[in-house]
Amino acid sequence: MLNFQKEFIAFHNAIKLDDENEELVQKREILLKKLKDNISDDAVSFEHFNQGSYAMGTGIKPKDGDYDIDVGLKFNLNKDDYDPITVKKWVRDALRGHTKSVEIRRSCVTVTYQQQGEALYHVDFAVYAANNSDNELYIAKGKENSNDENRFWEISCPIELLKTLKSKYEGDDRAQFRRIIRYLKKWKDVNFSTDGNSAPTGISLTVLAYDLFNVEKEIDPITYKITYDDFAALYNLVKSISSKFTYAERNEEYCYAISAKLPVKPGNDLFEKMTNKQMDSFYEKIHSLASVLEEVKNYSNRKEACTKLAKVFGDDFPVTVDKSLVGSSESA
Repeated sequence: MLNFQKEFIAFHNAIKLDDENEELVQKREILLKKLKDNISDDAVSFEHFNQGSYAMGTGIKPKDGDYDIDVGLKFNLNKDDYDPITVKKWVRDALRGHTKSVEIRRSCVTVTYQQQGEALYHVDFAVYAANNSDNELYIAKGKENSNDENRFWEISCPIELLKTLKSKYEGDDRAQFRRIIRYLKKWKDVNFSTDGNSAPTGISLTVLAYDLFNVEKEIDPITYKITYDDFAALYNLVKSISSKFTYAERNEEYCYAISAKLPVKPGNDLFEKMTNKQMDSFYEKIHSLASVLEEVKNYSNRKEACTKLAKVFGDDFPVTVDKSLVGSSESA
C-alpha cells in the first residue's frame, strides 16, 4: 500500500486557515474597539472571547473567498430582564455604518466586508446573557422582526465546548485530529452546495470526529520515532461515519439518517435541521468517499491514486508520482 502522508500534509498546508490570520485579527480588533466606543448608554458591560473553528484551530480557507471569524460577547445581564433582540440591537447599532452590511441574523450579528459587491470577510458576533441565576450562559436567538416564538434566550456553552473538543487529544495526536477535521471540511466544500442546510455543518463534522476518530500512528520499537498516517485515520473515520447511518422512518418517510449530539449543553442533535433528502445525499456522498478511499488503498501507481483523491478533495490535493517513475512515460 502506498503511503500518502507527504501528500496529505501538503494538502493540509494548502487549505488550513492560520490560527492567527493577521487580517482577520485586525478586523476583529477594529470592530471590538468600535463596539466599545459606540455602544448605547443603555447597554451593560460585556467581555469578548473567540469561538468556532477559528478558536478551535480547524478552520479552512473558504472556496468562495469569504473568510469569517466568530466572536462571543458575554453581557453582564440576566436573560429574564432583557429581550434578546434588544441586546442584539446594541451591537448592531454600535457597528452600523462601519461597512455596508451589518445584519442581525438568527444566532449572531454579522459584519460583512465587501469589495466590488463580493464578500471578503465577515465577523459573526454571538450575543450571550452571562449573569443568570443558574450560572449558565444563554445565547440570544432571533431576527429583528421575529415573533415571540422565534426570539428567545437558549442555553449555550461555547467556552466549555471549546475546552471539551481541545482536551480530547494532546500534542501531535491533537494535530492529527485537527488535520482530519480540515480534510472533511474541504471534502464538504468540494462536494456539497453551500445553499441552506444541504451540507453538514462544520460543527457537525467536528463532533462526528470527536465521537469516532482514532489516532493512527506507528512507533518504531528501536528509535521510538513516531510516524503518523493521516490517510488511515481519515479512512477509518469515514468508514465509521458511513456505518453510523441507519435506514429508518423520519418525518413519516424512510431515509438514511445520522445523529450527533453536541457534547455540551444544550446537547441538541446537530443534524436535526437536515431534510430526509439531504440526509440521503449526505449518506450517498460519505459512502462514495469511503469507496474511493477503499479503492485508493489498493492502488500501486501514485499518480493515479493522487488523481483519484484530487477528484474528491479538490485541486489543492497534490498529484505526485513515484520517484522511480520521474522521467518515464508514466510521469508524463
